[in-house]
Amino acid sequence: MINILQDTPLWVYAIFAMILYYGLRARSGSRESLGSLLIAPLILLVWSLWSMSLGEHPLLALGAWTAGAVLGGLMAMLLFSTFGAVLDSGGEALLVPGTLKILGISLLFFVVKYWLGYQKAVHPEQAASVQMLSIGGAAAGFTVGLFWGRALKLYRHLRILQARH
Repeated sequence: MINILQDTPLWVYAIFAMILYYGLRARSGSRESLGSLLIAPLILLVWSLWSMSLGEHPLLALGAWTAGAVLGGLMAMLLFSTFGAVLDSGGEALLVPGTLKILGISLLFFVVKYWLGYQKAVHPEQAASVQMLSIGGAAAGFTVGLFWGRALKLYRHLRILQARH
C-alpha cells in the first residue's frame, strides 16, 4: 500500500487536494449561473473521454461509458433535490443550498480514475481486457452522468423560476 502512494505522481495529489477543496466548499451554499452549472460537467466530460482507454474494443468501451453516463444522469435526478434552490435577486442564477454530495461524487470520480491508472500501471496486460474496458467505461461514464444530471436538473429549475419571475 505504501508503494502505491510513494509511486503516485505529485500532480495526482494536487488534483486530489483541489477536489477536496471544491467538494468541501460545496457544503456551503453556492450561486449557480448557467455558466457555472456547465463548466464542471464539461471539464469532467472532456477529461473522461480524453483519458478513456479504448483498447481493441472501442465500441464496447464507448457503449459502457454511455450506459454509465445515462445511469449516472438518472441517479442524479433522484439524488439531487431542487428544494431550497431559489432565484437570486437579479434573476440570473440559482442560490443553491450546500451539500456534501458534490464531494462524494468528486471523490468517486477521482477514485475511479486513480484505480484505472493503477491497474494500467501494475497490470498492463489486463488494461485492454473486455472486463477492464467495460468496468472503466461504465464507472467513468457514471460519475460524469452524476454531474450532468445535477446540472440539467438545476438548469431546468432555473428556467422554471426565471419564467415565473
